[in-house]
Amino acid sequence: MHHLSASLYRSASLSCVIAYSAHCLAAGYGINENSASYMGTAFAGRASNPVDASIAANNPAGLSFVTHTILSAGSAVIFKGGEFKGQYTRPPRFGGIVSGETLVGKSTDYQKTTPVPFGHFSMPFNDQLTFGLSAYGPYGIELDYDNDWPGKYFADKTSVKVINLQGTLSFKLREDFAIGIGLIGSHVNGKLTQSSGVPDVLPIDATIEGDDNTFGWNIGAIWQVNEQTKVGAVYHSKLDFTLDGDIKAHGRLAIPENPLINATVNDKVGAKLDITMPERAALSITHKVDPRWTLMADATWTRWSHFEEFYVKAKNKMKVSLSGGFPSLPPEITTNPSSYIPMNWKDVWAYSIGASWQVSPQWLLRFGYMRDNSPVDDKNRTVRSPDADRNWFTCGVNWQATESLSIDVSYAYVVLDKGKISESKYKGTAPHAVDENYGKITGEYKTSSHIAAAQLNYRF
Repeated sequence: MHHLSASLYRSASLSCVIAYSAHCLAAGYGINENSASYMGTAFAGRASNPVDASIAANNPAGLSFVTHTILSAGSAVIFKGGEFKGQYTRPPRFGGIVSGETLVGKSTDYQKTTPVPFGHFSMPFNDQLTFGLSAYGPYGIELDYDNDWPGKYFADKTSVKVINLQGTLSFKLREDFAIGIGLIGSHVNGKLTQSSGVPDVLPIDATIEGDDNTFGWNIGAIWQVNEQTKVGAVYHSKLDFTLDGDIKAHGRLAIPENPLINATVNDKVGAKLDITMPERAALSITHKVDPRWTLMADATWTRWSHFEEFYVKAKNKMKVSLSGGFPSLPPEITTNPSSYIPMNWKDVWAYSIGASWQVSPQWLLRFGYMRDNSPVDDKNRTVRSPDADRNWFTCGVNWQATESLSIDVSYAYVVLDKGKISESKYKGTAPHAVDENYGKITGEYKTSSHIAAAQLNYRF
């Protein structure tokens, strides 16, 4: 029964193993697109250039310099893309009773087209106090690999959505200096699937769904150094989540050392995952060169080193039904599907520069570039977090249609550095060794994205 128990344990562990990655992807794939106006300059100046109500999500102090009641609302669309080429290899097992396996191939457009809506409202109470309300998505991802891709034993679909609701108060302490604070309620929801598990080890379908709510805050300041220059600084707090959800698994397990045994899984158990989304701090500067040209720059630090590991804990044991083989075979056994995965992410910086050009009273053009570093590298990349350092090339336009109405449209082309992957599965019990029987996925990712955004600004 030793080999039988080991095989059953690995099968039940599948659903928890996939759980960690989606939620870390929501974090590792932070979404910048909370404003079409700032996307045009690659988000340079987003903490120091108060052009509309969307600055609240980037620096709450900026609302003090938005002098009218304004509604800014719109959406970005991240279009499909991405390419993977590589192979899955598994060694022979059980002394050669079960042969090894090699799958070679690719998957394209695994990153799915995803809308990212946002909305911001700003209303000054008086010359010193301004109130704001915002809704935006700070994290999210939609991945759906081809059904027959080489990494099908590691991942199929990944869907994670995070929504922030933020209330903001901004205080203008002096004519040239303001501070602000935002209080945030955050909701996360994730669903992951994995089908067609490794033959003779994990031939089951598994799904995990979970959600949670938490609270956070951000605080910022803006100093208008002179008529031409503003400097902004902002700090975003960490977000502590405890994701509660269900693990569902079903399928038949083949037991190569005794094919007469029929082992099936058709169960659902609760699971919990404690994760922390990291702190962020940014420094931003905006300088008006002349009445037509404005230059901007931004540096943002993110403390991704919080992600050292993930430990998914099952609330109950998973049931496995047994039949055939031996008269003394019990009708059912249970196994603990808790799992562990090392992350070892690193702190990162993102740097951006941008410019705007007032072509005429009605038209404003924007341009920008950002170098956005990733906490993921070739040592810790996974099929559910195929991230890499990236370059953003952006442009945008603002049209002042009427005295009260303006429209922003922006475009970004994002190119990720090529990223290699060599991923194995880890056992859920200490000392969390690699499960050599599961096999390994190796290969290279080559990814780029097209992003478009539109935003309406209405001044009351």
